[in-house]
Amino acid sequence: MIRSARMIRATLALCPVVLAACVTRPRVQDTPPPPPEPTITPEPPVELSVDAQFFETASQLLDDYFDAYPLRAVTLGLHKYDGRVRDCSADGLAAEINRLKIALELLRSFEPAELGARAQVEQAALISTFDGELFELEVRRAPWRNPMFYMADVELTPYISRSYAPLSARAQAVGDAARAGVTHLEQAQLNLEDYLPRPFVETALMQVRGTISFVEVDVPLALGGLSQADQGKLDEALAALASALRGYEAFLLERQGSATDEFALGADGLLEMLARTQGIELDLATLTRMAEADLDRNLALVEAAAKQIAPRKSVAQVMASVTADKPAPDQVLAEATQQAASARQFLIDHELVTIPNAGAGAGAGADAIVEVVETPPFMRWNSAFLDAAGPFEQTSLPSFYYISPPDPAWPAEQQRTYIPGRTDLLFITVHEVWPGHFLHSLHVAHNESHILQSLWNFTTGEGWAHYTEQMMLEQGLSDDPRVQLGQLQNALLRDVRFIAALGLHAQGMSLDTATELFETKAFQDPVNARQQAVRGTFDPMYLGYTLGKLMILDLREAWLLEQRAAGADDSLRRFHDDLLSHAAAPLPAIRSSMLRSGAK
Repeated sequence: MIRSARMIRATLALCPVVLAACVTRPRVQDTPPPPPEPTITPEPPVELSVDAQFFETASQLLDDYFDAYPLRAVTLGLHKYDGRVRDCSADGLAAEINRLKIALELLRSFEPAELGARAQVEQAALISTFDGELFELEVRRAPWRNPMFYMADVELTPYISRSYAPLSARAQAVGDAARAGVTHLEQAQLNLEDYLPRPFVETALMQVRGTISFVEVDVPLALGGLSQADQGKLDEALAALASALRGYEAFLLERQGSATDEFALGADGLLEMLARTQGIELDLATLTRMAEADLDRNLALVEAAAKQIAPRKSVAQVMASVTADKPAPDQVLAEATQQAASARQFLIDHELVTIPNAGAGAGAGADAIVEVVETPPFMRWNSAFLDAAGPFEQTSLPSFYYISPPDPAWPAEQQRTYIPGRTDLLFITVHEVWPGHFLHSLHVAHNESHILQSLWNFTTGEGWAHYTEQMMLEQGLSDDPRVQLGQLQNALLRDVRFIAALGLHAQGMSLDTATELFETKAFQDPVNARQQAVRGTFDPMYLGYTLGKLMILDLREAWLLEQRAAGADDSLRRFHDDLLSHAAAPLPAIRSSMLRSGAK
């Protein structure tokens, strides 16, 4: 139960009455009565400020959120939630919908104008998070239409990727999560409808099959060295989960036979998704103009750079030649390590952003150094990604920039194709490490608000990382047109994602048309182009990379104008520090906070 500040004040106000009722009257005696006890005047009730009332309410709501979504808390470093899996029973989902509605009503009962600057941002971040969850449940109806919804919670990686606790404790958490996962997958089969979107089913099947191998092979290897008793308990729990996963696979194979092509949100649904999950209110025409304009701008830059490199070759030929310049397979990690070090030094030399020091206020899990390592076999779901330690970890833990090697079982040509080109790898490193996600995670770890430390907004997080790719090149990271093509290659991919998301969900675009766009406009090979198009059916928020970048660029322009008009410090370093001081709150809330005029 949430006790509001008003309820607390009302209770405190009754204290004088209660105290008065409890005074004991002296008995009538023959001897003179003793001197009266000194009168105790109760302290007046404490009147909490509006910000204090909000903080009390918000903190309780955040705790309730972690109770409902325990794996989110675990990834942040809150290990009292270890081993728990969310309740997706019919009653559990109904209760969660009701809880979210009550939470939103409580948050919206505070007038933003009556809150301080930080509390306003916290309010917006919480509303976006909670309303986003409600959107997934009530509009997208993910528990009933998306079988991938359940795979996200049958996740054991956080317990084995870092030694945050003794081996036996982490094995216990894995066993608890595995046993809960069995029930979770039973709930999935009770909830999911007969007719599901085909891309959702097919992608979920791939996830299930990969997870079976992970549970049967990778988890036992990662937790080797247990006592015989602990090993027996773990083996039993993992075997039960693997069996449940095979049952889920069989269930999905049945659903595959009745699958449909009805995945689109529709124009209204897409705009509602942006408004409720990201706090962004833009119409479809504006979004389309933004996406197409950035694509056209980047295509023109690609053509100009290609002419500098080889005037007589086509753009596609030049792009292919730049992509073909790859480090040797055994040199990829060394190349990325050198790139990360150079990018970090570039930030320092050009005073582009503050790099927080590890230590006080950073969270024990935050270290200013990231390790560039080969992705463990059980985590190779992506070619390269950052795995940052959570801000609430209580022990010193590393952050990892993982780069996945090609599968040695693949044909030699496929292995060569998988390795990123040097310039592509450079901007992957910028995006993931310096000054992208890793630097962002350091600023989040140093943030004074535990509420903002706990929440992550897709458009802000991915928008920042993508923005930094363009910003680093603009600030002089390299004047080599080949390097520019590496940056533009990543930008074009995100531009086409933006266009594909709008097309697939709001404009009747087919998967074949989306695939062709990735091939012709983003220069993707046919296999990856199809994968990118399919991703757009179930992850329309992948438009957030470019949308976030463009919103940050627009904010930067408005902020610079304000600073110059006021004769204030207009350095990029100050802009970036100010932006990152808001953690990963929704961009509209950050904009309102950073611009004195409140311009939208």
